[in-house]
Amino acid sequence: MKNTKLSDTNKPKLVVSVLIKNNGKYLLVKERLESGREMWIIPGGKVEFGETLEDAAKREIFEEVGIKARNLKYLCFKEAIFPQFNYHTVIFFYESVTKKVNLDKDIEGKVMEARWVTQEEVKKLPLVDSAEWLFTWIKKEANAHKQ
Repeated sequence: MKNTKLSDTNKPKLVVSVLIKNNGKYLLVKERLESGREMWIIPGGKVEFGETLEDAAKREIFEEVGIKARNLKYLCFKEAIFPQFNYHTVIFFYESVTKKVNLDKDIEGKVMEARWVTQEEVKKLPLVDSAEWLFTWIKKEANAHKQ
């Protein structure tokens, strides 16, 4: 392993994402990525210094869609490494359930659109790799528990 000094711009970042469920639908948001492409993602964002993962997840969900996430359940984590976009994150995925259907506007201005979607509709959307990976992971986990 090389001994190189990392600048703040090329250090891995901790990110949280919360898959929010409501009556059999999932909440996804569309954002413009570092690559410039518009893609659908699971809402979330960066963990701030001194913040726990759960606190970051609750804050990000409230900032992006106005939902007060309660009873967060940890699902898994995934690394996303794209050096060509100076992007390296470790994403911690959580799950939450809400009864809130109407969403508030993103206070940071990153979310272009937010939508409740079924598992069938998810398949038709351009998802970021980590979101596709999570939905595959969920399906595998569900099948494993059926056996």
